[in-house]
Formats: sequence, C-alpha cells, structure tokens
Amino acid sequence: MAPRGFSPAARAYLMQRPEVLAMGWLPRVPDRERDALESWASSYYRSPFQIVDAGPDNLPQPAARRPVYYPALLVEPDDRTLVLGRDFMSEAKRADALGRALATGKAVATAPLRVSRERTLAIHLLQAATSAGVAGPPPGVLVLTVEIDRHLAQALQQAAFPDLLVAFSDITPDAAPIPMLDNIGRSWREVDYTRQLAFGGRTYQLRLAPTPAYLYENAGWQSWFVLTGGLLLTGLLGALLLVVSGERAQIKAQVRDSTARLREREARLEAILNNAADAIITVDHAGLLLSANAAAAVLFGHAPEQLPGIHLDQLLDLPEGEIHGVLARLARSDASERELAGVARNGARFPLSISVSEVPLAGEDMFVCVIHDLTEQRRAQEHIHRLAHHDTLTGLENRLSLTQHLEQLLAQARRNGHSVALLFLDLDHFKKINDSMGHQAGDMLLIAVAQRLRELLRDVDVIARLGGDEFIVVMEGALTPELVGTVAIRIVQSLSTPYDIGGKIVHSGASVGCAMFPGDADSAETLMRHADTAMYAAKSEGRGNFQFFSQAMNAATHERVMMENRLWQALGENQFELYLQPQVSLGSGDVVGAEALLRWHHPELGMVTPSRVIPIAEESNLIFALGDWVLVRATEVLAEWRRDGMQTLRLAVNLSARQCQGRELLPRLDQLIARAGIDPALLELEITESTAMRDPEATRGLLRELRERGIHVAIDDFGTGYSSLSYLKLFAIDRIKIDRGFVTDIETDANDAAIVTATVSLAHSLGLTVVAEGVETAYQSSFLRSRGCDEAQGYLFARPMPAAEFRSFMQAARARPAVVP
Repeated sequence: MAPRGFSPAARAYLMQRPEVLAMGWLPRVPDRERDALESWASSYYRSPFQIVDAGPDNLPQPAARRPVYYPALLVEPDDRTLVLGRDFMSEAKRADALGRALATGKAVATAPLRVSRERTLAIHLLQAATSAGVAGPPPGVLVLTVEIDRHLAQALQQAAFPDLLVAFSDITPDAAPIPMLDNIGRSWREVDYTRQLAFGGRTYQLRLAPTPAYLYENAGWQSWFVLTGGLLLTGLLGALLLVVSGERAQIKAQVRDSTARLREREARLEAILNNAADAIITVDHAGLLLSANAAAAVLFGHAPEQLPGIHLDQLLDLPEGEIHGVLARLARSDASERELAGVARNGARFPLSISVSEVPLAGEDMFVCVIHDLTEQRRAQEHIHRLAHHDTLTGLENRLSLTQHLEQLLAQARRNGHSVALLFLDLDHFKKINDSMGHQAGDMLLIAVAQRLRELLRDVDVIARLGGDEFIVVMEGALTPELVGTVAIRIVQSLSTPYDIGGKIVHSGASVGCAMFPGDADSAETLMRHADTAMYAAKSEGRGNFQFFSQAMNAATHERVMMENRLWQALGENQFELYLQPQVSLGSGDVVGAEALLRWHHPELGMVTPSRVIPIAEESNLIFALGDWVLVRATEVLAEWRRDGMQTLRLAVNLSARQCQGRELLPRLDQLIARAGIDPALLELEITESTAMRDPEATRGLLRELRERGIHVAIDDFGTGYSSLSYLKLFAIDRIKIDRGFVTDIETDANDAAIVTATVSLAHSLGLTVVAEGVETAYQSSFLRSRGCDEAQGYLFARPMPAAEFRSFMQAARARPAVVP
C-alpha cells in the first residue's frame, strides 16, 4: 500500500460516509521485517513509530515479539479511533475478527467495542486484500470503523417517521447479547416488529416499536411494517431504511374511502421512497415489478411510469431458477451472495447489491428489494488496490506487486522449462541531482526513467520501482545470457542519454546487475539478492555498465557483510585504537604534531589494515559512528597532552567524504572541543583533494565555518586529484600534504622532483605550510628541506605508535638534541 495516495482516496470515501469514523491499512509484517518497517514509518511520519500492543488500561506498549504482526500503518483521518501502530493481533476482539477475515477472505465484523477517548460505540469491518491467482497469505487488511449510534440515527432521520422507536443489539451465539442502541426502553410487546440480520460472522437483532402517542392516535391501525435497507454491504454498514407501510392490498382497497389522515400517511410513504438514495422496488411472486421509486428509475435509465410491469430479469442478472425461489434465497443469503450485475436501458452493465425482504399479504406475497449501486465503491476499491500494488509516482509496479508477479513467473518458468532474468537497476548520480536541483527535479527524473523503460521493453516484461532510485526489470521465456546482456546494454545506453528536466539538461545513467533462474537462483528472494549483488559489482566497476552475478561476487558480498558486522561489534567492544605518527619540522628537527591513524585489533583476524575497514565503512552508515569515535578520542588525546605539558603539539585527524557532507559535523565539533577544554587551533582536520573537489562550493562553506572556529584544515594527498587552482586559492586552508606517491621516487624520477618543487613553491605563494608524507630516506628529507618544505612525516622519523608509546617517544625526544636527518 503506497502511502502517498492513501489519504486522498480515503478522505473522498469518508466524506460520503459520515458514519464511518476511520479507514486504515493493516499490512502483514513478518517479524524479520518489523525493524525495517518501523524505521521506514518513523522516517515517513517524521516521528518515532513502533508496533504496539494494547497494554493495561488499553495504553499502548511496545509489541512483544511474534511471527507476524498486523499494525495500523496508514490511518485516515487520524488515530483517535485506530491507534497508529497498534497490532490487531494484540487484543482479543480485534484478533478474532482479523483471524476470520484472513481465513475466509470475506468481510468480517468485530464485536461492538468502545473506541476513542469519548468511548464511542463502534465496530471494525475488516476485508483482507487478495490478488487473483497469487498464493500465500494476503498482503494486508483494509479496516473501517463504523459508529453504530450515528449510523442508526441517520437511518431514522432518512425514514422521516418520527413515531418510530428502535432497539439494536448484537446477539451473536456463544456470547452475551450486547445492546448497541435502545430507544424503546421496555420489554418486547406484540405490537413490536423484530428481525434478525447477519453479517461477517455476527448476528444482530433489530426491534422496532411505535411511540405511545402514535398507538393512541391510531387505535384502529392493525399492522405496520418496516422496510430495511441493505445491511453491511461488502464491508460497509449500509443504510437501514425504515419505511412505514401497511398491508398493501388492504390499503389499496380502502383508498377510495380513507380519511385525509390516511392519504397524508400514504403521501409520506411515497416521499420517503422517492427521496431514498437507494433504488426500492416491489416485485410480485412472478417477478413483475409492482412499483419503483425515483432512484430506481434513475439507476436503470427508465421513465418512472415504464418500470411497473417490467420483469425483474430485464433489470438484473439473476441466478438461475424459478423467480420466487431465487428471491427467497436472496432474502436469506449473506452480503457477498447478494452482489449482482444490473442492466441499464442502454445495455450498460454495472455492479450492485440487493437486499430482499419477503412481505406476506392477504392472498399473495410480494418482495421488497432495496438496490444499492456499487459502481463508485468498486472504483474506490480498485483505486485502493492500485495504491497497494503500484508506485504512485511512476505508475510502475511496487515491491508487493513485483514479489507476487515474480513468484508467478517463476512457477510458469518451472512448468515450461523456461528461464527468468531479473535486472536490478540503480540510477547513477541520482542523489546529487536530487540534492542540488530539488526533490521535484528528482521526481521528474524518476518519471522519465520509467517512461524510457516502458518504451524500451516488451509489454510482457515486468517493470517495477522498489523505491528511491532502484528499478527492477523481469523477463521470462527462452532467454540466454547473450539476449539478456543485449537488453542490459540497451537499458544502460538509453538511461545514459541526457534528460531535459524543467528546461535543464541533466546527465544520469544506470548500473545494472543481472541474475537468472534457474542458473543463479531458484527462488524470488535469492534472485533479487543476487541481482542486487551484481548491481553493486557494476557500480564498483565505474558505473554506467552491467554485470552478471557470479558465485565470486556472492562470496565477496558475504565477506563484506561479515566484516561490517564485525566492525559494529568492534565499536561496541572497544577494539579500535588511535595510533599517532609524529610530524617533524624539517628546519629544526622538533616534533610539532602528529597524525591520528585508526587501528583495529581483532581477536581472531589480528591487526586489520585501514584499507579493509574504510571502504566498507564508507558504503554503510558505519563511517559516521567510526568517524565520531576518532574525533572523540582525538580530543581526549589533546586534553591528555595538555596535562602532560605537550600543549603546543597539534593533532591531525582525517575526515571522510560522508562526514564532510553531513550537517552534524560542526555542532559535534563544538560539543567535543568544549567538553575536552582544548584549544581548537591544535586540532587539524585533513580533507582529501578528491573530497574537496567533489562539491567545491559546499567545501568552501565548510572550510570557512571551520576557520571561524579556529580549527586548522589541511588538504591531504595533494596532487592525486584534479584541483582547480582558482578554487584552491579561495579555500580557507592552512597547509597541504604532498602525497607519498610523489615523495617515494624523487631520487630517481625527475618529474616527481619537479612536481614536489612546484607544489612547495605554489603553496608558499598562497601562504600555506607544506607537509610531505611517506619520507623514508635521508635523501628525501634533505631534498625536501632544500626545496623549502616545512614539515614531514614517515618511517624515517617514526612509525605510527599507540598514544602511550607516543608520550614516551616525546619524553625521549626532549632529552636529546633535535637533529634533522
């Protein structure tokens, strides 16, 4: 059920049904999907969302773990009567009705219960959502909350007969009767009219009585009858139309001699019939219409005077059989069996429901039929079904529909010996487009992508949007890897063509992962997972290409997932340590600072290199937690240095690209610096050249904020990216670090020596300090010093070491004179 279109559809329906307090969607949520759903819903509602149980005093509490939940995920108009997140499995009355709805597939009613703070008496109507031909449990349940008091009051008002009293009770067997409305206030008398009504596994008793004033003024009135409208049609409690009638044959015989009071009563009856919203007709035992109200003429397109005398089967597609028996069976059947097709005068067919009451009269019986047009209701149901199975933005199938369709195609392929190919598409640069041009431009791009896929693929191919910028294409038939590869190439080429988004030319593209049944997987879930793995492999190859799944990819993905889990565990168990590598002044030989380097001591893997840790952390949200741990530890080290008399040393910390892009960095730095009580000028943040140039304007703003706080900034790995000198001179930085790749070969490579010389000269002209990385020989140190390089770090001076060892290193360095190698 896609949330974007649920509210408009629900509001439109509720406006027509004031007795319906709320409409809700209860998705089926297996326990393994609970956390993902709660996370998504919290993001969607922008407030914490939890699946909850009804606790003591009916107060919500976090739901206990169980195999399956049916929480209220979407509610309209609010959560006063349907508590957002409440699992219908957690309360006996609701769970009983939910179980019956899932088991029968029919509309089911709960026992009467009190809802909302006002303790309003209501019932929940539940209808399981099903898909024809799709095995497995229903994806969810639609629930409507109907207020009994208001509903019956409206029925009485519509009847326009003020001399009528009503009592309505739930008398379902095996349970105590539950009074729902009682205007009579006394026990049953002979003058009362009683009728039992059944729907959704519940039995109701309707008792009608005239007021004492009416009986007093109409002492000679021997009988009175009640017409009841359709009750609980297709999950909705329809209007109870109460009509005062008489023994019709006797009334007709007395018309000529009746008094003005009797003519007024008959005029009132006619007004009630003609103002009723539903069609009301009377039919004799042979199936001929005796009378019809104005709504019946409008519904079937006949003039009112033409309807009497028409045979009922000209208006309805009736079940086979003798007409009297058919109508008698309809009078006893439940709501689902009373849905028929109507035939208008122009031949158009439309859905309707019929409620039949048999009225015994002197000499013969007649049937009173109340007919309700289901056209708008079916349209609303179809709209809700479409919302549940399609992406509201692109019109493509959504995840639910894709899963059902994929299972069908796999079953079909098994029977026919065919193949199924699943292509997992992820748009390139979508986040950048969405962030820079706005969400509306991002939506326009997604719509354009969906249209290109429709034009490119066959009508029999399945195209779905999973969400965000992820799309799925499924093909079935006599497929070969060569054919699937050809389709993948066409998709990549088509989606890489520039887009016109609001008058601006936008470049995107797609990375495509392919997996095939039966070669790569034998189930829908595995096929999706393997195609996803292949897509990430395509992204790692530079984007804008496709890859077929292989077992090697599966092993690599498994290792990456295992490593990510170990990293989270390492954070919790304090397995990380901050190593420090001294930075030395080439002029004086003194240690002027250190660079903080992350090290991981795994109990089984031993010392894990940063090259294995950082890429995995960058791909997941782990980089934020890991980067924050480094910043916390770095400020603690600076505070320790101050206490140890090393308050002049600065500490350099590397920032990841994702840290630079987040909004939390600056407030977090303010908090850590204040808590540690350190001089911000002693903290130096290193940003790689490629990170800085990814979004130069955003980088410029970040560096300006850091400069205003007194924090120093260095451009790391200078020379390995593609810096624009015009931006470099505008960046608020303090130093640049020459990459070790240029330092290593300055003894033998004239080009590297020239680059280092030019870099030092350029930096000094811009007023920047230069630090050389990877200095391992005395010649490199001497060369750098001769070219004016300010500082250096590398194995020539010291290897990275734990903080305690660094403290001893500094104490030893102070005890001996500084010598520059």
